Amino acid sequence: TTKKSSNFLHILWRFTRPHTIIGSAIAIPSIFLLASPTYADFFTGGAMKSLAYAAFPSLLMNLYITGLNQITDVEIDKINKPNLPMATGELNYPTAIFVVVLSLAISLAMSLVHPTLSTMGLQVALWGSFLLGTMYSLPPIRMKRHPFLAAFCIVAVRGTIINAGFYSHALSSAFGGAAATSGVLNCLLHDWKCKLSSFFFGVFGIVIALMKDVPDAHGDRIFNIRSFTVRMGQKRIFHAMKNVLMGLFGVFGAGLLRWATMSDVGSVEFLRRGLVGLACWTAGWTVNKEAKGVDPEDSGEVYNYYMYLWKLFYMSYLALPFVK
Repeated sequence: TTKKSSNFLHILWRFTRPHTIIGSAIAIPSIFLLASPTYADFFTGGAMKSLAYAAFPSLLMNLYITGLNQITDVEIDKINKPNLPMATGELNYPTAIFVVVLSLAISLAMSLVHPTLSTMGLQVALWGSFLLGTMYSLPPIRMKRHPFLAAFCIVAVRGTIINAGFYSHALSSAFGGAAATSGVLNCLLHDWKCKLSSFFFGVFGIVIALMKDVPDAHGDRIFNIRSFTVRMGQKRIFHAMKNVLMGLFGVFGAGLLRWATMSDVGSVEFLRRGLVGLACWTAGWTVNKEAKGVDPEDSGEVYNYYMYLWKLFYMSYLALPFVK
């Protein structure tokens, strides 16, 4: 029994698509730190409580979205991702459906039931992710069949909904922000930290999403998923996304270095922003370096490169609080 339980937990862990769960687990504390008026304000009981209340339903929502995508793509995944638990038959439909429905129910309930922690920002993050994640995978809309709708979905979730939603939640529930100034739209329009982080991770999200499609071209073509890769070719999308990410790191690195020079040389702000700016340039250099020798038409090589981009995604969120 113990062995069966352990095996099921391992299967469930693979079903979560761990790299996406890890991304969410890193992103939310980093967004809280970015929103915190001071670093000390983050390390308080109230902030930790608010963070935990946001992180748990967020991870469940992540499981719902990735799980739903696997449920609707079993036949495609048998070609593109044959090691996923539903494609291998290790996880059956009834169990998978139960897991995603339960995850969804708990996540959405938590966005509503608490008198102070169920903020509008948390509701935007969770309900927005739910609606777009559902429309991405399920008919009749099934956004993933339409490249521009799929791109919009990724930008909205990875950029606006996650960053602005949790930033707003942090301000209003943990750091005493007034309702008039901590709303999601107000944060996006008037708070430079929220605005720039949403833009950066929105663009990074597009790169990851389109790069993910490059090794999936064969199965997508068979099942009439008209992704940009299927329409334009693996080589063009691979090199285009590599160049976009290099440009993103280059521009933000230059901006941070310029901003650092506006602080007193030797000050903490000068060092923090300067080091993150240099790290951006280094990351951009590695994006190009790691791409050398990768054959865009070799699924294994592209997948390894794609997972390297996820590591840069994690590092970007870890660096985020140091630019404030």
